Amino acid sequence: MRKIQKRTRARRAQIRNLTMISTTPKTGFRVPYEVRSSTIAGRGVFATEPVKRGTLVWAYVVNESVIEHHTEAELRKHLAPLSNDEARDKLEHIYVWGDAGVEIIDDAKIWNHSPNPNTGNHPDTGESLGSYALRDIAAGEEFTDDYGNHHELPWFEALCKEYQCTSCTDLGKRIR
Repeated sequence: MRKIQKRTRARRAQIRNLTMISTTPKTGFRVPYEVRSSTIAGRGVFATEPVKRGTLVWAYVVNESVIEHHTEAELRKHLAPLSNDEARDKLEHIYVWGDAGVEIIDDAKIWNHSPNPNTGNHPDTGESLGSYALRDIAAGEEFTDDYGNHHELPWFEALCKEYQCTSCTDLGKRIR
């Protein structure tokens, strides 16, 4: 009987630990936000409180908010087990920065494009490892970014064409 009680207590502790881990998602967001329907496209990310100009809205943290894919082979390995629809969805939410395809792994992946964005590189210092408020952002306002500012990587653009989807960079250049 004691062995069963001991195992039961140990199992409950494991379940509690798993619950704590699974209910604490990793995220790059540094301000309160919510995901809801967007008039721009599908769903979007919205401020739930006012955000002052220059505030870090979302941080670029490798393996916390993003995964970097530095080669075509590396990205193809991630796409291989996916259906075509899943692969297209993933590719359409990856942007290029420098020599890497950057897969956003938190809710920022549905951050929508605007040619007149309210977030981007820091408005005073130019810091680019995250998205900063370019101006004051009101509670309830959707966070937007200019995809046309993202870099272009030939192998990534070719991969998007292969899967018949539009890259963020291509979308940003077409919607100005």
